[in-house]
This record gives sequence, C-alpha cells and structure tokens, in this order.
Amino acid sequence: MQLSQTAEYALRAVVWLAEHPGDPQTTQQIADGCKVPVSYLSKVFQPLSKVGMVSAQRGLGGGYVLERDVDQISLLDVVNAVEPVQRIRSCPLKLASHGSKLCALHQSLDNAMAEVEQRFGQIMIGQLLRNSTGVRPLCETTGLAQLGISARAGGSPGQAP
Repeated sequence: MQLSQTAEYALRAVVWLAEHPGDPQTTQQIADGCKVPVSYLSKVFQPLSKVGMVSAQRGLGGGYVLERDVDQISLLDVVNAVEPVQRIRSCPLKLASHGSKLCALHQSLDNAMAEVEQRFGQIMIGQLLRNSTGVRPLCETTGLAQLGISARAGGSPGQAP
C-alpha cells in the first residue's frame, strides 16, 4: 500500500508543526521544511482545519499551528482527515453471486487494510518526535551530526546554526 501524495504531505506538515509547538508557521516555512509545494499546502490544510487539528492565525506573526496535543494525534487521524483509508465493504466487481460477502482475495486485502488502519491508529505524532533512530523527521542532520551538534540545540530544524 502506498499513501497518496496528499496524505504524505499532510503527515509531513503535521510533523513539522509538531516540531514547532506554539510557533505559528507560514506556508512558506512549512513548504520549505517539508519539501511540499507551497501551492499544495492549502489543499492539505483545509481538511486538517475542518477536523480541528490545525488552525490558521492571520496577520503579522501568523501562520499555522497544531490545535491538539501531539500525543493525541495518530497517523490514522491525519490520514483519515485528508484521504481516509479505503476498506473493501462489498465486491469491487459488483458480482451478484457474491452478494454482501467478499471472496477470499478481497477479504484478504480488506484484512490487510484493517491491519494498516489499526497500526496507523497506534502511532502517535509525539512518538515520532521522540523516536530514537538517530534520524529526526524532516530534518537534514548530517552536517550537524558531523559537528556533534543536535539539530534542536542548533536552531530551527533543517537549518544550520
């Protein structure tokens, strides 16, 4: 299964905002940090705003901020806000002989999608930020790591100090 581009961009944007708690981020900052076309961000933020996950602050010093705690936002919450995981509820071929039952193929595919949904629901954005893989989401850390400086201590993620 591959996530849609919109879902991938939404996840990147939410992680970026989570990295900047309480600090409104402009669409340009988010686009640069997440490698997302600035023109695409409005498509991403509309549904996230609609479900109350993010809000926009207008004016000088404005931008987007997360409205929910990072430990209360799952990957599934973000994905479902923009493009819900598609489950198979009835025969995609619309075969009358299948009625309301799924054949073994489609039942297996739906079971796999259920597992994806379950796993996405268990992974919180806050977990991603605390993950100890040594590679921070959305941040180029190679140069900083070589200097022995953490990206968080050195300034804004993705920027050299």
